[in-house]
Amino acid sequence: MMKDTKFLIIAFLVSIAVIGGVAFLFSKKSSGDTQIPPTEVLGLTANPQSYDLGSVPINGGIVSRDYEIKNTTSGKLTLKKIATSCMCTQARVKIGDKETRFFGMEMTGDKNAPVSLEIPAGESAKVTVNFDPAAHGPAGTGPFDRIIWLSFAQGTKELKFNGTVVAQ
Repeated sequence: MMKDTKFLIIAFLVSIAVIGGVAFLFSKKSSGDTQIPPTEVLGLTANPQSYDLGSVPINGGIVSRDYEIKNTTSGKLTLKKIATSCMCTQARVKIGDKETRFFGMEMTGDKNAPVSLEIPAGESAKVTVNFDPAAHGPAGTGPFDRIIWLSFAQGTKELKFNGTVVAQ
């Protein structure tokens, strides 16, 4: 009788753990957390697609570059999220008279807020990117490659830039 009680208690605890694990997984997927879709957005062009910043002095201050993205589809594209690959990089998007704040790298537990900006068919938007060569401190010299992810309902557009941080 004692073995049967122990077996029932263990089976009950295992069942609770399995149900709790499944509920946790489903709650993560449906919590409204905006994930960056892995597919390329079809019908969204970028000019340029990337920049080569060349040699960037570590104490030279923020380096800014603009990209133009254009919706070449017959429908609207809705920007959902902006994220960057490093804390030294921030990006914002301006569509007409609407502009987001600057967004940077997402870190554990610190997700960028969702955005909701529409690019109408045939229209363009400006993406402004700021790079801080001093963000990594004096040891932060050397080559770098950075990515800006623009997440849309239809997929993700990647904008890139690279260069080399040099001591002055």
